[in-house]
Amino acid sequence: MPQISAIIPIRNRSGQRLENCVRSLRWQAPVDAADLEIVLSDFGSTPEHLASVHDIADRYGARVVAVTTDAVWNRSRALNIGIQGATGRLCFCTDADMIFAPNFVHQLLTQEAAHRAGDGALVVAPCFDLPDGAATANLTAADFPRLRAAAALRETNGTGACQVATRAFFEAIRGYDEGFKYWGGEDDDLAFRAATFGLTRVSIGTDAAMLHQWHPTMKNDRPVQRKLNTWRLKLTRHRVIKNPNGWGQRP
Repeated sequence: MPQISAIIPIRNRSGQRLENCVRSLRWQAPVDAADLEIVLSDFGSTPEHLASVHDIADRYGARVVAVTTDAVWNRSRALNIGIQGATGRLCFCTDADMIFAPNFVHQLLTQEAAHRAGDGALVVAPCFDLPDGAATANLTAADFPRLRAAAALRETNGTGACQVATRAFFEAIRGYDEGFKYWGGEDDDLAFRAATFGLTRVSIGTDAAMLHQWHPTMKNDRPVQRKLNTWRLKLTRHRVIKNPNGWGQRP
């Protein structure tokens, strides 16, 4: 069994950004490659994108869990499908546009181990934003210091793109809330539910950086759905167990 499964939800994301992300997960040290499973959870990509996803997976020793659908993008469901297909003791839920420091996964494992004797932890990380054009193709671990120097700390609460907890926890709460459609709300919701469940939220700090690759923003897309997500978060975030009608591919 791997120590940790990195789960990356995707739809029609198969180019340089995804490859940079997966490559950075394969330059982790001192974590052995066998201890880090990479699961690409594809939710409705076109055949052309899906073929490219499989190519990236083959080259970097990742697994693809794919669902054919034309439903509106649902990051929560894509993550849940990936969690159900993962085999690691820990699930590291992230995004396809991240690049990770070479010591990032080691720090995640260290923080989780430090809280294992108690009620457990939800491990998160701050995010740094790269400028347009900084993340080029064929990056190596030696490029990371240059990228880190060019990135600016994002002023957020540090829950998005890195949420790590045991697979048993995700099973117990029935995963991310699939009532959040398109983008927004599911990470904050998960953090609230984890706290109510009894997990201690801990951050790995800024020594092991997570860098966001620039791309055009989608924050202004589908404003009505975003408002619905905001209200769902306010009204349901204290409900620990979600998805009563099914989660991922399970009833």
